Amino acid sequence: MTQYKLYGDQELVQLMQNSDERVLVEIYDRYWDKMLAVAFNRLGNQEEAEECVQDVLHKLWKLRHDFSLAKIMLSNYLARAIRNQSFNMLDRRYRERIKLESYAPPEDINSFSPEHEFMIRELKQQIDNSINALPPQCQLVFRLSRQEGLSNKEIAEKLNLSENTIKSHLKKANKDIQGNIGLLMVLISIHMFLQR
Repeated sequence: MTQYKLYGDQELVQLMQNSDERVLVEIYDRYWDKMLAVAFNRLGNQEEAEECVQDVLHKLWKLRHDFSLAKIMLSNYLARAIRNQSFNMLDRRYRERIKLESYAPPEDINSFSPEHEFMIRELKQQIDNSINALPPQCQLVFRLSRQEGLSNKEIAEKLNLSENTIKSHLKKANKDIQGNIGLLMVLISIHMFLQR
């Protein structure tokens, strides 16, 4: 059995180019602690440091066929790779933080005044009444479209009707509902305008 611990870095790299996975295990054993220390020193987080080292070793393995140590020692290459990967992680962490900080949910999104809550309830009730007042087939088509999210084609197949008939029912439903809630919407709009 080959004793990889006896090989120098140059020999390990040559063996690694032949896809000998045991070489990666030896590099891991030989340099893990040093790489982890460098990554942790930069990142200040054990999990991220471990991820950083794993990423570097994974990239090293992916590049194994083109990798050579002509002008640099493996320890120096790994130190530079860890430094660069740490910077990438810090950059990603910074961008995620900026993204989170830039998102500010609207204040009081769920706090409506009693008047607003009453108006919303009234509007919902008026819409429900308008839907219930539609002719039965028109009502069914509307519910399948708006409440179940079916396409016109799906509704036509389900009810064994033409798509044009479905379109006609939806047009009538929308017109009737808008007509029935129109006055209420005008009153709500006036109220909202006066509350500014």
